[in-house]
Amino acid sequence: MSSPHLEAERERLLQLIQTIRDSGSVAPLNVWISLAPKGEHLYYKLSSKNPAYKNQHLGKAGSEKYRDWKARIRRREAIAELEQQLSMLQALIDRQADFLMTAPEVET
Repeated sequence: MSSPHLEAERERLLQLIQTIRDSGSVAPLNVWISLAPKGEHLYYKLSSKNPAYKNQHLGKAGSEKYRDWKARIRRREAIAELEQQLSMLQALIDRQADFLMTAPEVET
């Protein structure tokens, strides 16, 4: 049995991840926005190793496509951070469970 506080934090992190996923599309891994200058104008494109996303034109910084992909990438990064926290928390929960299984019982 693990700490109810750790379990509550685990649930909170899972809920945050789900809330972010529900808020909009999430960019796949290895997709990023890069600058595509054309003459004196600055345009942006979607870059990726995945051909489905490679070199999609996003337009200028304020365009709808640019803002949409910027938000998708922010969501991906936020989820990655929360998943890292969740992984560390799960390691604590597992460590606590292992300890409780191997610790000698204390008589009171």
